[in-house]
Amino acid sequence: MLRPHALFLFVAILLGGCATQPAATTRAPAPKSGTAHTCHATLDWVGTYAGVLPCADCPGVREVITLSKDHAYEITTQYVGRGDQLFRRGNMFSWVDGNTIRLEGVRGGPTLYRVGANRLTQLGRDGKPITGPLAARFILKKIVKTRRKRG
Repeated sequence: MLRPHALFLFVAILLGGCATQPAATTRAPAPKSGTAHTCHATLDWVGTYAGVLPCADCPGVREVITLSKDHAYEITTQYVGRGDQLFRRGNMFSWVDGNTIRLEGVRGGPTLYRVGANRLTQLGRDGKPITGPLAARFILKKIVKTRRKRG
């Protein structure tokens, strides 16, 4: 049986160890400004991203995703080689962490994207980057608007 002094010492060490844990391990919110790099805080992520994603039974899926400052998104999809039909859907997105977004309301398709400098990378259902020979085809590049000269 533990003596009262030993019990007190044990509890003090246990509580002292808990008090020295970094705040980031005990709370879920994003780090304070200036303590960590996050795309949400530092990149100009608002805009339109486009690319041709792999397709199992067609040459590719042309996809355009627009992200708005109010956390709304719109996706326009067209199956290459299957006519000119466009499929549009939209909803809201949320930040999973400072670098990843989840598209709300998507059923049966990808919902997670990693936000990078002028790109969105589609992630697997497990939230990890897609690997293999087609990995580069899961990246949508930001469409940069250019100003036309008036003349």
